[in-house]
Amino acid sequence: PPLSSPSFPQTPRALDIDRQWTEGKNDLTEPPIAMSETTTKSTSNFGEKKERKVEDIFWSHEGGDTWHMQEGEDDTDCFTRVDAAEIPLRGKKYLNDRKKYPSKSAAFELVCCKCFKTKHQMLHSAEAIDSLRKYLAENSDSEYFIINWLVPGHYTVVNLYVRKLPHGEDKEFDNLLQKFREGDDKFRSSRFKYIPLIHEAPSVVKASVVALLGRLRPVLIGNKLTTHHFIGKNYIEVNVDTGSSSIVNAAAGILMRGFKGIVATTAFLIEGRDEDELPERMLGLHCNTRVEMAKVSIEYDYTPPPPMLKKKRSSWFGSMFGTGSKIEETKQDRDNVKQNSSIEENVEPNTRGG
Repeated sequence: PPLSSPSFPQTPRALDIDRQWTEGKNDLTEPPIAMSETTTKSTSNFGEKKERKVEDIFWSHEGGDTWHMQEGEDDTDCFTRVDAAEIPLRGKKYLNDRKKYPSKSAAFELVCCKCFKTKHQMLHSAEAIDSLRKYLAENSDSEYFIINWLVPGHYTVVNLYVRKLPHGEDKEFDNLLQKFREGDDKFRSSRFKYIPLIHEAPSVVKASVVALLGRLRPVLIGNKLTTHHFIGKNYIEVNVDTGSSSIVNAAAGILMRGFKGIVATTAFLIEGRDEDELPERMLGLHCNTRVEMAKVSIEYDYTPPPPMLKKKRSSWFGSMFGTGSKIEETKQDRDNVKQNSSIEENVEPNTRGG
């Protein structure tokens, strides 16, 4: 059964974060402290509703619930919600003293994890996966953060988080999240941070993570890999494309094959750099325990949208010889479609009928 969350002193002790990470103290030998069962209520601007357990708003996909909440110490193919206070983040006066403190509770709590296997790379899962699109529409009064890992072999690993932090309780976090929602892709990629905590893994897998990130420490993932961002009525979605780097792609392949031997926490936050964005608060985190991807993956029939066609601009040469107005699809056009990661112009999935 899950352990109760640890208690911390009222005045947290400042941590020297450089020593904390460079000495490898994030390679914990003990599993993370699991959170006790919690409840959530509507914290969005879409209206209030009665508090519900996160388990009561579980996203279910037919034949795809093998990856489940941990039920015991020896359980496998499972995830666990963990205490964000294990990870030090930038404090209120970080710009002056460079000190980090144990994080407050995460703003978003994990609903579930799922892995989809498709014939084509699948971007924007909130729109592409029917069951998720329906789920978001049915829970339109809640706010979600979705993190997808696009990995070798056309796998899409979906981490779905629901907001539990009431609006107005942490104005610095609300301010930064609003900047992230309304900002451009350059801003989002420069602020979205990933923190890996490996508790148990074969040495070859640890080496792969180092190749993936550079070091076992907090990393701005957008500086390493291509990220795609999608904004919906009640969600923000970030897609991380591990295939955007040949070295990372190879490392991710090893990581996927060795995932069944891993116990690791993945944590995410938006980096605070200005005084009105501090102290930082964890966006969301969870721990995966010995997940066999081939076992939990869901075969999903996904057809990508057709590429956009671009009308070529006429030139004096084309006008003279009649070749300047032809509509052609080019490799650049297709690349533009793939890289067009900010889709405010697209129809939001939970505004569609059905």
